[in-house]
Amino acid sequence: MAKEFTFNPAQQSSNTASKIVAALERLSEAFRVLMWQEAKQHGISSTIQVQLLTFLLHYPKEQKTITYLAEHFNLTKATISDAVKTLEQKGYLKREVIPNDTRSHSLVLTKQGKSLAAKVEQFAQPMQKTIANIPSAQQAYLLEQLMEIIYDLNCNDVINVQHMCFNCNYYEQKSRGHYCQFVKKNLKAADLRVECPEFLLAEA
Repeated sequence: MAKEFTFNPAQQSSNTASKIVAALERLSEAFRVLMWQEAKQHGISSTIQVQLLTFLLHYPKEQKTITYLAEHFNLTKATISDAVKTLEQKGYLKREVIPNDTRSHSLVLTKQGKSLAAKVEQFAQPMQKTIANIPSAQQAYLLEQLMEIIYDLNCNDVINVQHMCFNCNYYEQKSRGHYCQFVKKNLKAADLRVECPEFLLAEA
């Protein structure tokens, strides 16, 4: 059996899976370009700093730790710590001691940091507008398929556990589709969440 080369155009012509992988790679490149353009515009030296600012603007306090951020972004604590240190030196965030755990700190955006975060997260708008032009039913199907891919990558230890429906203890796959024990109702594909505040890791 001939060896497969995903990015070989000749192979892609007859291999749909390879074409999908190549398309996803192009999309990841688009995200990198958009983040880097936004970073340069605001004097930020790395795209991970853009991601950290966006995360800290929206997520709950208990998740704003270096340990959690490293897991969420699939990066080392050292990489996250370096980015945090830079943002801290620029006055965009500060550390607050977590009660009953003096060894850990919660990362909190300053007023200046919140203002910058609200600006830099606009990097995703071109992608958002493009997706919004897809019919709703196709958006729902695309969401479901992308979550299946993410879940499979997680199961194969390519990425860390994501706080989405398929990894959640409240989630069930039923004959009629998706079901959430937390809200006690069936879920349509469009109802599935990539990041859920009520997430509880499913038991192994």
